[in-house]
Amino acid sequence: MQISVGTTSEKPSGCGSFTGKVAGTLFFGIFFLIGSLFVFLILGEALREAAPWFWPETTCTIISSGVENTGEDENPYRPDVRYRYRIDGKDFEGTRVVRGDNATSKFDRARDTAARYPVGSLATCRVNPNHPSLSVLQRRVPWIALVVFFPLIFVAIGGIGLWAMWRGSSSEDDADSQSISQKAAKGRGHQIALAMGLIFTVVGGALFLFLFVVPAVSQAQAMGWIEVPCTVIDSTVRSWSTDDGTSHRPDVLYEYQAGGRTWRSNRVDFFSALSSGYDNARDVVGRYPDGSTVACWVDPGNPGRSLLEKGFRPKHLLGLLPLIFFIAGGALSRWAWAQMRAGKITAGESPEEPEPIEGPLVLEPQVSPLGKVFGALFFALFWNGIVSVFVFQAVKGWERGHPDWFLTIFLIPFVLVGLAAIGGVAYLALALVNPRPRLTLETAAARLGDELRLNWSFTGRASRIQHLRIFLEGREEATYQRGTDTHTDREVFAAHDLVDTGNDWEIPKGAAAVVIPGDTMHSFTAKNNKIVWEIQVKGVIDRWPDVGQNFPITIRPMRVEDL
Repeated sequence: MQISVGTTSEKPSGCGSFTGKVAGTLFFGIFFLIGSLFVFLILGEALREAAPWFWPETTCTIISSGVENTGEDENPYRPDVRYRYRIDGKDFEGTRVVRGDNATSKFDRARDTAARYPVGSLATCRVNPNHPSLSVLQRRVPWIALVVFFPLIFVAIGGIGLWAMWRGSSSEDDADSQSISQKAAKGRGHQIALAMGLIFTVVGGALFLFLFVVPAVSQAQAMGWIEVPCTVIDSTVRSWSTDDGTSHRPDVLYEYQAGGRTWRSNRVDFFSALSSGYDNARDVVGRYPDGSTVACWVDPGNPGRSLLEKGFRPKHLLGLLPLIFFIAGGALSRWAWAQMRAGKITAGESPEEPEPIEGPLVLEPQVSPLGKVFGALFFALFWNGIVSVFVFQAVKGWERGHPDWFLTIFLIPFVLVGLAAIGGVAYLALALVNPRPRLTLETAAARLGDELRLNWSFTGRASRIQHLRIFLEGREEATYQRGTDTHTDREVFAAHDLVDTGNDWEIPKGAAAVVIPGDTMHSFTAKNNKIVWEIQVKGVIDRWPDVGQNFPITIRPMRVEDL
C-alpha cells in the first residue's frame, strides 16, 4: 500500500548560486584560516615543551636560587635558579628551569619552584644534545596541547562549510522532481554534530573545572585555615595590553610568619583566573595599602599556602559561564548519538511490529509546556552566552573611545535574535498557566480503517478558551542534506477534525470519533523517512498565549483479513 505525495517545498537559494558560494567561502574561509593558524601555533608550542623529554640527563650543581621580579605586569615573578654542569669536558651554566618562559603572576608558584633547588645541592638537568648550552631542570607535560580543541571548533566549522559549499550536487535538480519519500540524507550530519558536541563538552567541562570547580574547592578548604597577621610589602594594580584591550589584576605581595620561618605570597583568593576589571582591582588594592598590617589565612598543614580573603563573592559566579558550552555540547552529543542509533533502521525497512496494547490509553504530549520553556531557555542561554563574548569586545572598544563599527554592525542581527529568544522564553513561561488538555483513546491498538474514539478534558480554567479545535493529522517527513543545510520536508496527507467548536459548554470535556482512512499509510520510522500520526489540540485564548500541544499516536497496518 502506497501513498502518492507531491513535494511543496521550495528550492533554497544562496548555496546554489555563485554569489552565495563566494560569500559562504569568505565566511567559512575566515573560520578555517584563523582556526588553523591557532592550531599550528599551539601544536608548535606543545612540541617545544615536549622536546626535553628526549634529551639526555646529567648532574648539575645549584649555584643560586631565588625569585626574580621580571618587571612585567602580566607575569611579574620568575624562579631564578642558576646551575652548573659539565658536558664533554666543558663547563656550562644554565638558567632555565623549564623549556620556554616560566614567568608567572603567582609569587607562590615561583617561590615553591625555586625552593626545590637550594644553593649547593645537586640536581638532574636535561641537556639538548645538539646545543649543550641549552638545558632545563624540569620536563613538563605539554598541557597546552589540550587547548587545541578550542580552535579545532573553528577549523571544523570552516572546513565543513567550505566542503559543503563547493562539493556540488548533480542530483539537486533531480531531487526536486522526486517525492519526499525518495530523498536521502547523504551527508554525515549526525556524525559531524556528534564530533562538534564532544568538542564543546570537553572544552566547556575543562574550563568549568579550571575556572570554578578547582578554585571553589580550594576556597572552601580555606574556611578552616588559621588567622595570622601579615604585612603588605607591595600593593599595586597590574595592567597589560592584550588583543582585547587592557587587562587588570590586583597584585598584593605580603609577608607573614608561620611554621618557624618567614613566608611571602600574593594570593588574594583562589579565583585569580577570573578577570576582575580595573575598578575591582583598584578596590582590592585599596583594602591593602603598602606597609599595612592585615589578617591573612594560613593552611596549618602547609604554612606556605595562604590567602587574604576567604569565602565566596558574586564575581566568582563568572566561573559558571563555561557550563553553557558544557551543557550545550552534551545535549548536542546526546541528540546526535540518538539519531545515529535510530539510523540503524535502514530506509525501506519497517521495524518489528510490537504487540498491541489493549484497553484505553492516556496520551502523552510530544513536548510538555515545561519542556518547551526549558528548550527555549537552553537556546537563549547558549546563543546569548556566545554572542555576549563578542558584545563585550564591542562594548570595551566603545569605552576606550575606539569603537569597532564593523563588529558593532555585524553583531546587530545576532543581538536581535538573542533578544527574540529571551522574549520566546517569556512567552512560553506565560503559557505554563494555560489549561492543559488530557486525551484518552478508548483503544491503543488503532489500525487503518478503524474508528478512533477520543475523550478529552482540561485541567485548569478551560473557560478561558474561546475556541477549541482537536484534529487527527497524518504526514510524511523526509530529511536530507542540501549544501550546508539539513532540510526536513513535511507533507500532510490526512487531516480530520474531531472537535471544532466555540461553545463554552462543549470545550471543557467531551468525546469524539473519526474513521482512520484505510487508503493511507500506517506509522513508520526509517533512517531518513517517517510516517507520523498525531492528535493536535489548538485552543485560542484572548490576549494570552494560545493552547497548543501535539500528542503522537501509533496507527498500525490493516489486518490481513481486511485487505
